[in-house]
Amino acid sequence: MKTLIKSTAVTAALATTLFAGAAQAQQKIGVVDMMSIFQQLPQREQISQELQAEFQDRFEEMRQLEQKVQELRQEQERDASVMSEAEMTQLSRELEQVVSEAQLKQKALQEDTRRRQQQERNELLGEVQQAITVVAGEQGYDLVLESSAVAFMKADNDLSDEVVTEMTSGN
Repeated sequence: MKTLIKSTAVTAALATTLFAGAAQAQQKIGVVDMMSIFQQLPQREQISQELQAEFQDRFEEMRQLEQKVQELRQEQERDASVMSEAEMTQLSRELEQVVSEAQLKQKALQEDTRRRQQQERNELLGEVQQAITVVAGEQGYDLVLESSAVAFMKADNDLSDEVVTEMTSGN
């Protein structure tokens, strides 16, 4: 009796595996190259220009601070032999203050630009995912994978160009 139950269970498991394999063979699977898609999108350049404009004043402020640091260092080197000790101390303190201010502002600017770039990238990624869904639905794909997760694919399974076309015509 136990042998009959075991053999029935093994047969059922084997049949399930075979049917699952047959069902998977009928699925239509597509692949997208996200890096390629992002590089081809015209929105990428537009976002870059918008971010540049958004932070332009702060970039200019950083250039001015860097220029001031350079001028103070040149003054320190040039006039060191004719300055009194009190003047040298004053100049050194001013230089340290400007350098410190520049470092703090540079760090804040980097963090803010990185945060905004990530925010814009995530927004664009959402749009790309919507375009992938539209293209996959229109072309009858059951599954779409990222190309970096695929060891091999046929070129006709690559949906990247269709996704870019959908995004440029859909916007």
